Amino acid sequence: MSALPSEAPLFPLVVSRLFPSARGPGNSGGVWIQGVSVGEVEVALTLAELLASLDPGLPLLLTSTTPAGVGLLSRRRPGAWRPFPLDVPSSVRRFFDATRPRLLVLVETELWPAVLGEARRRAIPVLVVNARLSERSARRYRRIARLFGSSWDALTRVLARTREDASRFEEIGVPSSRIAVGGDLKFDRAPAPEPPFAERLRRLADGRPILVAGSIAESEIPLVLEVRRRLALSAPGVFLVLAPRQPEAFDAAERRAGADGLAVVRRSRLEPPERESADVFLLDSVGELAGTYALGEAALLGGSFAPKGGHNVLEPLRAGAPVVHGPSTGNIRSALEAAEGAVFAAADARSAAEALRPLLVNTEARARATAVTRDLFAGNAGAARTAAEAALQLAFSGAPGA
Repeated sequence: MSALPSEAPLFPLVVSRLFPSARGPGNSGGVWIQGVSVGEVEVALTLAELLASLDPGLPLLLTSTTPAGVGLLSRRRPGAWRPFPLDVPSSVRRFFDATRPRLLVLVETELWPAVLGEARRRAIPVLVVNARLSERSARRYRRIARLFGSSWDALTRVLARTREDASRFEEIGVPSSRIAVGGDLKFDRAPAPEPPFAERLRRLADGRPILVAGSIAESEIPLVLEVRRRLALSAPGVFLVLAPRQPEAFDAAERRAGADGLAVVRRSRLEPPERESADVFLLDSVGELAGTYALGEAALLGGSFAPKGGHNVLEPLRAGAPVVHGPSTGNIRSALEAAEGAVFAAADARSAAEALRPLLVNTEARARATAVTRDLFAGNAGAARTAAEAALQLAFSGAPGA
């Protein structure tokens, strides 16, 4: 069993973004949905699946910017994806000529001057879904407002995740008449299926509770290993699933765990002969983390113990795993507030281990957290349908500003 490829080769990707080919998927003249990397691509896929069910004949084209995002699209939407063009006028014009979209949908914060300018010039409506804008990003956009000029005029509709996001889009110059709160499409993602290695991982855990440390920055790996060490000091111990966020950190994670004297099994090396035991399962693939969360008793959230604002907390919650997070949560503050009772704050490795221990061994504690998440997702569903209905209305209205 070998791992899914984690990302597209970099050099061919750069060339194809700079020189978009006129030959490509036969789905031009439809809805183009752009997500910068894996998290945004997952949102784009959620929207694309709903659009396909509402209008099966509507051509859909999905794009991504990063090697990891393109790799995920190539597996999930074969024949219906392209790399996102570089934001320079010649590449953008070539891409629009080749694909002839009737609507451009941007996921979260995808504001590219050349792309927006070309959409405006061609009178192609632009919809931003799951739109989010941090205070820091809003300040930056205000500082460089002259660079964007009339680009904001290309934004036909902005469906913000929260009221705070909506206010920040208005602050940077998007007319309030074009902004609405649409909710978070991540609440509408269906639970991911178990990964193909699920039974193998359970055998490796050998009865120990499973902790999934997901979307971990390279700088957070020492903290994660310290948390594992503290948890392993008391029965029944813990089995760690370590999922670095960036593929370039896979080898570093293995080296650091090995230096701690831990036996490591990598997702990409599950070929026979199988190891009989391990302390750490290294998830060195892209696109399998969501399903892996469902195998764990609890999750440790990456990007929150490094100054990155926190990564997707709804993914482990959707899988039924209560979450321990660090102090850096600027990107996910509203989700954490809504999930109170299923998410637990920690400042360092010691407090993270203390917060995780009862979640790993106490079924009642996990059941209480699961009840909170069930109500959370039930109460926040519907953003995908709101976005899909807006996309269909704009795709067939034929005029920006509708």
